Amino acid sequence: MAVVLENKRVAPDVYLMRLTDTPAKPGQFYMLRPLPGSLEPLLGRPISVFDCEGCESSFLYRVVGKGTELLSQRRASDSVDAVGPLGNGFPLEDRDLTVVGGGIGIAPLYYLLKAHRARFPGRKRSAYLGFSGDSFLTEEFSALCDVSKVNIGGFVTDDVDFSVPALYCACGPTPMLRAAKKRAEAAGAALLLSLEARMACGVGACLGCSCATISGNRRVCKDGPVFPAEEVLL
Repeated sequence: MAVVLENKRVAPDVYLMRLTDTPAKPGQFYMLRPLPGSLEPLLGRPISVFDCEGCESSFLYRVVGKGTELLSQRRASDSVDAVGPLGNGFPLEDRDLTVVGGGIGIAPLYYLLKAHRARFPGRKRSAYLGFSGDSFLTEEFSALCDVSKVNIGGFVTDDVDFSVPALYCACGPTPMLRAAKKRAEAAGAALLLSLEARMACGVGACLGCSCATISGNRRVCKDGPVFPAEEVLL
């Protein structure tokens, strides 16, 4: 159980919710249920951790159905069921870091950049953010990065030079991840993908979020959501 500290709208149908008692590492997520004790909705919604300070985390989400609509209606001091932290997140490596995010897929990348800057202040950080419509939270990313570019309505992967030595991390819609993987492979770049999937349990029991990899089906919630790009079949 967590308590809502803030739940603000940052773009049309996009919200940032801050909760108590939700510690996490970069790339992890929580299963959030907006109405504790209620069966509506029956299942939690997997929401990536956008930022974390101590035991308080922020969650960036888009309203796409009943569950996220109910989340958007929660106010400060309301309770939310929060199961987590879940999944295997991003590693923090002592080399330059470039993130590529598409739409709501920017969610897990902010905390990664923040943690990387705290641990490796002398390294370079770059962010390439793509949106089909209204952009959001781009200034927050820019404050953490040496290079920050926003692409609206185009292909954000076209802006990225994967030949520049760095660890590349991407999250967003499948076509974007597929393009990032292709370009990274051509350049010989190390790329990690944070996959998005519909989930029922979040702990690997139901197998409802399986993804295809070179070693067979893997569970996005338990084995991921972060995978080396060369292992994932997109």
